[in-house]
Amino acid sequence: MTVVPPSPPPPGAAAPRGGSAAGLKARIADLVDADGAHLTAVGDDVFAHPELAFREFRTADLVARELRALGLTVEEGLAQTGVRAILAGSRPGPRICVLAELDAVRVPDHPAADPVTGAAHACGHNAQVAHLVGVARALVAAEAAGQLRGEVLFFAVPAEEYVDIDWSGAARAAGRIEFAGGKQELVRLGHFDGVRLAMMVHAHADSAPLGLTWSHTGFLAKRARFLGRATHAAAAPEHGVNALGAATVALHAIDAQRETFADRDHIRVHPVLRPAGTALNVVADEVVVDMLIRGGSGDAIAAAEVRVDRSLRAGALALGAAVELTTLPGYLPLVVDRTLGELFRRNAVDLLGAAGWSEGPWSTASTDAGDLSHLMPVLHPTHGGCAGANHSAGFRIVDPWLAYVQPAKALAWTVVDLLYGDARVARELLAGHRPRLTRDRYLELMRATARQETYRQA
Repeated sequence: MTVVPPSPPPPGAAAPRGGSAAGLKARIADLVDADGAHLTAVGDDVFAHPELAFREFRTADLVARELRALGLTVEEGLAQTGVRAILAGSRPGPRICVLAELDAVRVPDHPAADPVTGAAHACGHNAQVAHLVGVARALVAAEAAGQLRGEVLFFAVPAEEYVDIDWSGAARAAGRIEFAGGKQELVRLGHFDGVRLAMMVHAHADSAPLGLTWSHTGFLAKRARFLGRATHAAAAPEHGVNALGAATVALHAIDAQRETFADRDHIRVHPVLRPAGTALNVVADEVVVDMLIRGGSGDAIAAAEVRVDRSLRAGALALGAAVELTTLPGYLPLVVDRTLGELFRRNAVDLLGAAGWSEGPWSTASTDAGDLSHLMPVLHPTHGGCAGANHSAGFRIVDPWLAYVQPAKALAWTVVDLLYGDARVARELLAGHRPRLTRDRYLELMRATARQETYRQA
């Protein structure tokens, strides 16, 4: 698509230095409204060209062109496809980050799915790109930098959707990545160094026009490779060890424990049985089960993992098979910063009224924004304007104004709240914040999660 730079403000239209935050917000709202057609074109263009994690080259190029058209210096190719640019305020101060996620998810039966990869924007990341572009264009056109203290980092990041274990394993073996999450990789590579807080808005089809869920689950990933012994399934089945049978027993054992998980722990275990690839007349000698184990805290996930591993070993034991267990780091639970959440709520209500806002305590979905929330304050609200369940073939944008435009305004207003004048709000927030992890401790924790073991009856 052709990038159209934002129109400069007419003489006297932009809030002058020494003006008010309210005046700057009003100017930004007018600019985003006037930019609605452009932001819709951006969001729809990304929706029409979905790309999978760490391979979002076309989408990254679109973001880079949009930011470069604003006169910003753009960095590209970060953790494969990440793109970022900085808008510097009038004086040094906190660096805050507006995020957008680049990748799609594999939903092959989605009407807009890529026919080759099966990728589709069934989670609304295309809207996040429109938000990032909208905030950047409005702040530049409003000449907001002169009234802000600090820096605004516009950061389009790869790979929020947790990629399949086969692909990420091959990429790790080739030295292209270490972690399967884009934000994890960017933290590892130092691209979030100096960033003090981060914000974004995520699509949610069942939400009010704008809303917020204060906590999300985390997860870890596990692969169970059941190893048996092949034999003729009809003529000599007694000589075989059925790996598919072992996997089936293990899955039944996991299922039998579901009601024993405490509701307060928000546990979800969802396995996928991979095709065995064995001929119909051969006892399966190898079957793979991949799964995610989600929970509301690290302790809850660890306790659920004990039960899952016990079930996997039980399946192998029952059939006399072996099972190789590979555990990989997933995402940490997300906890939204209370101050950021309240700032965004006020802006949402100012834009849409009280009926346009909703909030709740928990979501059992997960995101690598949770990893960032252990390192810095994070804002992760939701927007409506879409229909169909996330990650389903029915997901689509039905109201571009609510999905693309209004979230951009609310985000831009939150940036103003934080950095206007002497950036008092941001500085006070950060002075009272205590990160749960340092970067070094975070990387140590992630690396310690990865492990392998083989269980076989003695």
